[in-house]
Order: sequence, then structure tokens, then C-alpha cells
Amino acid sequence: MLTTFACMAALLPQGPGSSTAPVVINEFSADDVSSDNLEYVELYNRTNLPISLTGWSLRGEEGDAGGSPNLAYGFPPGTSINPGQFLVVGNASVPNVNLVIGTNFFENGPADGITLRDPLSNVVDSVIYGFARWTAPIPPWLETTAINGRSLLNDTLTNPIALQRRSDGYDDNNNSCDFVSMTWRPGMRNSNGHLVDLAYTENFDTAVHSSLGGDFATSFFPPTIVNPANLVNATGSTLSLPPSPQGGNVARFSDITGGGNVNLLGAEVGNDFLLECYVYVAGGNMSFGLGDAESWGVGIGTTDSYAAPPDVPGTYYNLTQSCNGPGNREPGATGIAWFGYNTATHTAIYLVDMHDGGSNFTVLAGPINATAGNNNGWQRLRLRLYGTDLTANFGGTIGCDNGQRFTINLNHRCSGQPYFQYRECLAVNSRMTPLLIDQLEVYNILLSTTEIAGTASPWSNATPSISAGGGTPVVGNLGFRINGSGLVPSGVNALVMGLGQLHPGFNVPGTPPTVEVYISPDIATELLFSNPFGQTSFFLPVPCMNALVGLPLTSQYFTFDLALPYPLPIATSEGMRVVFGI
Repeated sequence: MLTTFACMAALLPQGPGSSTAPVVINEFSADDVSSDNLEYVELYNRTNLPISLTGWSLRGEEGDAGGSPNLAYGFPPGTSINPGQFLVVGNASVPNVNLVIGTNFFENGPADGITLRDPLSNVVDSVIYGFARWTAPIPPWLETTAINGRSLLNDTLTNPIALQRRSDGYDDNNNSCDFVSMTWRPGMRNSNGHLVDLAYTENFDTAVHSSLGGDFATSFFPPTIVNPANLVNATGSTLSLPPSPQGGNVARFSDITGGGNVNLLGAEVGNDFLLECYVYVAGGNMSFGLGDAESWGVGIGTTDSYAAPPDVPGTYYNLTQSCNGPGNREPGATGIAWFGYNTATHTAIYLVDMHDGGSNFTVLAGPINATAGNNNGWQRLRLRLYGTDLTANFGGTIGCDNGQRFTINLNHRCSGQPYFQYRECLAVNSRMTPLLIDQLEVYNILLSTTEIAGTASPWSNATPSISAGGGTPVVGNLGFRINGSGLVPSGVNALVMGLGQLHPGFNVPGTPPTVEVYISPDIATELLFSNPFGQTSFFLPVPCMNALVGLPLTSQYFTFDLALPYPLPIATSEGMRVVFGI
């Protein structure tokens, strides 16, 4: 067994991040809806060796300049953690708890931290949460940017939210990007908490996908399916809203009783996503009183439990002075998001890079102002993130890269998963227009590919070839085509199309010995005339249907030359395989 930290460090794997900590704080909950009887810290051994925790400690770190010191927990002699294993320190009611501590051990804020320390009191790993209200001196062990917002574990729900690393042991020395809000998994692998596979499509017309709520990690209220024409608010008032372009029922992403609410799609945390959906955009609400307003967000990253909005307009906090208590102005959102701010006169919509969270955001586009008859009603929102490339769309049609379009190259962004947040600041909850979503589609980014393979067979004067034209083969490219050249001028040609892989090639009896067929005619065979230059094109508009992503289309041109001395006088192009991307 290793006896010193220095000896351990010499044998450590580097892991996916820059941190070399052998053991990390992998997941934690410091606050829950009951008497804080579900507090815990999950540790994870990132190395390939057992680690002795004898003499180590977990310490609560006070972020309030006037607060009293927090508690510390020393590990019992003989405590160790095996390679790739978890150790849960928490209350007796926490599932899979290994070491039991008393209740209210980890403080709820206004700002606090947790450190894991070795026998010499060196900080091995640390995390700060609720950093928006941190007033104590900034500690030297702060990992770049702390978690800005507040997180609450609501154990009354099927999938309550806890803070956990985006994958077990991931540590890039940046708390706000390393940790995401996800379904709690004390003592279990974070990947086991992924509730849905991508591609994810949901029209909300029936309670599919595990009754819908099971697909999302939730802070206060899971998504519910509602009829927009009969949407009932907390006080019994009814909003009669038009159907979405998809029609049927829609999903309500808010706490029906008011306040803030967050839902995060339980997809595997990743870097590259396409998210699009229809969102109902109110064109202002004339029933709002002085100081009334509400906000919503649809993003890719993570967020806090209370849906605390950033003050993107710069006037929202002043307008909503009654919502200045804890949980209202500590935005925990990270990554890229569309944010909407509904007031008495209009909704202002912004595309925002939240970076690592907090108030250090960048407005990428907006405001797009929605008033009655202008940009209000059901609007498509789209986010396509691939590496540092962002394409965002307001309006337009799901599956199409249209509407108001914004393309931006980002310097850096936090990864995460799709999230939906709503926060009202209203004197009367009957005035709410909650976040309503329909036709939610989430895909991993798959880039289109084009492969030319095999050997062409010549006719008397030339050799046919095949190529893709009209732009890349992506969903919504209505100009895509399959070009043929080197064909018999003004001749008759066949384009044979199939699905799947290109075959190694086989000869058809009666054809020239150089003919190799690389596809199976699974889809269609089209007869085409070539022009006097031996060229032709088959136009294949790719509809705006995300479900086509990953479709592998194979094709090959055949041209007829009666001068060839064979029963089947044909020449062929190479085979081509395109995979439709997004």
C-alpha cells in the first residue's frame, strides 16, 4: 500500500483532465428538500492502485466572510478505496453509503466548498458551490471557476438532481465545467444514470418514453403533457393557446405552482449536439403588474436547480426587484442557450454563451423582440454545436437550417446536456406563460461522408465516373444531386441506388470482364439521358427530416455503348456511398 502522496503521484495515470489527483470528489449533494438527511460526498479512485485514506479528511469550507468554520470529517484508520471504485460518505439514508456522518454536515450556502485533504492537510481535490454569494477571501485551491448556482436534491422526485462530474473521474481543474446537474447516482457509475439514448425524438402527444418524466433529471416538477388549448395554471385559470406546428399535445417545463424549475434530458454528457424544438413565445403579457416578468432558457451545458436567470437584457434584475433572494440571481447555466424574457410589452430573446456560468456571459445574438403579431407564438429554436462551431436558428422548420440563422466560432465552451429552465417573478401565478415545448429532437452530431470506391469500366471512348454535387449530403439540402460524367454522349444511362455498404465488386455474366458492380438495387433504378458532353445528374433533394441522419446511400452509374462486343454492352462508374449528416 502506498504510504506517501508523493509516491502515489509518481504512479498516477493522467486521466481525461489535467488534474493529477489520485482521488476526486466525484459527486455530492449538500442540500435537499427534507431536513438535509441526504447529504453525501462520493469519492472516486482514478488510479490503478488502492489508495489508503488513513489520515485524510473531508472538510466543509466556509464562503461567507462572517460565517463560522464548517465541519471536518477524518477518515477512520484503515479506510481505503480500490482502483476505479467509489466511497460514499454521507447520511444514513443515502443509498450505497459507506461511511455515515451526521445530518447538516455540509452547509447549504449561501456559498460553501468541500475539500479532500491528505494527512499533511494538502488539498487533493476541491469544489466550490453557490459561488455567486462567496464573500470570503478566494482560496488558492479554487479550480479555475467555481459552480455559481445553487443545487438542491429533491428526493420526492423519480430522478432528483445532484452535482456530479460529467464522467467518473473527469477533472479538468474547472469546477463549473467538470460538474453537471444529473440524476443522483451515489456509489454508482455516472454513465448508469443516462436515461435516454440519442437520437431522442418526442412529440408529447402521448405519455411515451417512460411516462416522459423518466427521461429527465428534475429539480422541482417533471415535464407534463398538456393540451395547449386547455392549459391550466396554479390558480385554475386557463390559457387557451394555439396548437404547435406539430399539433396535438405539448410539454410543460415548469413548476405548476410557480417559482423556478429545471429539467435536463438524461442523455450521455457530450460535446456535440443538435437540439431543436418548437417553443411557445409570448408576445408580452398585458396582465403583468409592476415588477412582473418571467424567463426561460433552452440550452446545452448544465444549469442550477432554481433556474436563476442571468440578467442578459441588463434591465431584468431591476424590473424584478421582488425576486432578489437566494436562488433568484445566482445563474448556474453554462454552455450555449437561448434565453427569453417575457415582460408586459414583449419577450426579448437572446442567444447567449454562458461560458463557465455566472454573470460573465457573452450575448451572441439578439434581442429578437416578440410582440403580438411579430415573432410570437410557436417558434422553432435550434442549436447545433460541433466542437467550437455553433449554428443557431430562430424560426424556420424543424430539420431545416433556415429561419434567422447565426453562425459563430467559439473560443471555448462547457460540455453538458440539453436543459430547459423556467423562472417566474409574478405577483399572481395565474399570469404565468410557462415554458412550453413540442417536437423535441436531440441528435449527436454526425458529419456527412462521401466515399468513392472500386474501379470504373470504360466504354469505347471514355470511362464513366460518379460524384456528389449540389453541396454536402446533409439533412435539408434540397439541392443535393448525384452526378455522372464520362458517359456515352446523348446516351441512355442507369443510376442504381441502394442502402448499406459498397460490395467488394462482382461481375455480371455477359458484361465486359472489367465491369464490377458494387451495390445492390435496394431502393431504385433511374433511367437518365446524358447530354452531348456525356454528363447527367440525378437530383435527390434531402428533406428536412433529422431521422435521415446516418442513412447510408450507395449508387453507381451504368452507361450503354452498343459498340462494345458483349451481350450486355455496358460501362460502369465506381461505386459511391454517402452517409447523410446533420
